[in-house]
Amino acid sequence: MSWFKIFSRKSKPGHSAASAAPVVSTAPAKAPVAVVPEAALSADPLKGSGLPRIAIITGASRPGSVNKSVAEWVLAQVAGRSDADVELVDIADFNLPLLDEAYPAAYQNYQNAATKAWSAKISEFDGFIFVVHEYNHTAGPVLTNAMSYLNAEFNDKVAGFVSYGSAGGARAVEHLREILSELQVAHVRNQVMFSLFNDFENFSEFKPTEQNAGTLAPMVDQLVSWAKGFATIR
Repeated sequence: MSWFKIFSRKSKPGHSAASAAPVVSTAPAKAPVAVVPEAALSADPLKGSGLPRIAIITGASRPGSVNKSVAEWVLAQVAGRSDADVELVDIADFNLPLLDEAYPAAYQNYQNAATKAWSAKISEFDGFIFVVHEYNHTAGPVLTNAMSYLNAEFNDKVAGFVSYGSAGGARAVEHLREILSELQVAHVRNQVMFSLFNDFENFSEFKPTEQNAGTLAPMVDQLVSWAKGFATIR
C-alpha cells in the first residue's frame, strides 16, 4: 500500500489515528550494551612484549651467495628499533628439500620434521622482511619452495622487501607479491632495491650506496605500523 493511500484512508470518517488499535511490540527487550573498560580498548593485541615480531628471512642457501650478508646488514640497521622485535631467520638452517609433503599446506598435516620446525618458526612472527635476489626473472627457488610448505602460518600478516639484482630485484619482488597475496599476506608499497653494479664491490661484497640504504627505514616504518594493525584481526 502506498503512503498516499495510507494518508487518504486516515482522513476518512471513522478512520482517525485515535481510533486505531494500539500496536503491541512482541520483540524481546534489548540487553544493555556492555561498556568496555578504557584499559581494554588501549591494550595491545600483540603477544609477549606487546611489540610486533618481525623476521628477516633469507632468500637463498647457495654456497657463496651474498644473500645472507645483505640480511645481516638489514638486521644491523633495524636492531636498535624500540617499536619491534627483529630476528634473522636463515632458510638454510631448516634444510627444506624440494616440496615433499603429501598433503596440501592448507591442511597443516605435516609429516616431516623439517616442515614442522619451519612451521613453528614462521608462526612466531607478525611480519616479515624478505631478502630477495632475482633469478631467471623471478624470485629465487629456495625462497619460493620454502613458502610453498606453509599457508595458515602466513595468513593475515605483513611483509616488506629488500631486493637486489641487475635490475634491483624489482621483477623478483613483483612475482613474490603475487605469491604473498595468495597466502593472505599484506605487502607494503615501500621497497628497498640494491643494484649489483652500484651496491656490491666486484659483484660479491655488499657495500650499499647511501641513497639506496636510506630507503630501508621508511619501509620498516610502514611494515611495523601495518603489523600492529593486522594483529587485531588474527
